[in-house]
Amino acid sequence: MFKKLLPKERRFFELFEQQAAVIKKGLDLFELLIQEYSRRKELTQQIKDVENDADAVAHQIIQLLNNTFVTPFDREDIQTLVNRMDDVMDLVEKANARMDIYDLPTPPEDIDKMIAILQKAFDRISSAVGMLKDLKHRDAIFQICVEVNSLENQGDAVLRTSLERLFKGASDPFYVIKAKEIYESLEDAIDRCEDLSNVIETIIIKNA
Repeated sequence: MFKKLLPKERRFFELFEQQAAVIKKGLDLFELLIQEYSRRKELTQQIKDVENDADAVAHQIIQLLNNTFVTPFDREDIQTLVNRMDDVMDLVEKANARMDIYDLPTPPEDIDKMIAILQKAFDRISSAVGMLKDLKHRDAIFQICVEVNSLENQGDAVLRTSLERLFKGASDPFYVIKAKEIYESLEDAIDRCEDLSNVIETIIIKNA
């Protein structure tokens, strides 16, 4: 009872939004990389720098979680929210690094479609995260979660089409392996957005 009367630490919401903003910047840079691939070295490093920034914000949130007595939501839900957001940026950076390591002359086909779906999905997640500080938006948040689930299905469809084309059309088996890994990293990032929507739904239900 006493714990419920204590003020809840509001800095969590600022840091959630800061983490989401950093990740959105990373996704925008990856889109730019695909569009301006001749700038690969420069943009690859910028994306890596943003991934480090996202890790730093995640670390701040975990530190705050460890030092805060009364949290706005269950500790496990906060940690999962932070970790899944961090996963999105980690997976995009993985795709970014693989294109650099494999020295691909051009991005794999349909990568632009996958990053567009990922951007839309994470943009909706970012909106939902911004609404968490005022749970009167619960209906709008639930609608966002439905939209994210639909976008995840679109990501699955693009992945299937891309892999079918890749396996049927590529003559170099090593290129197939490289492109498949990049496709799957981006699809995993889209999947993490669906995981995030599930975490957010759980938070809303628990705090209704």
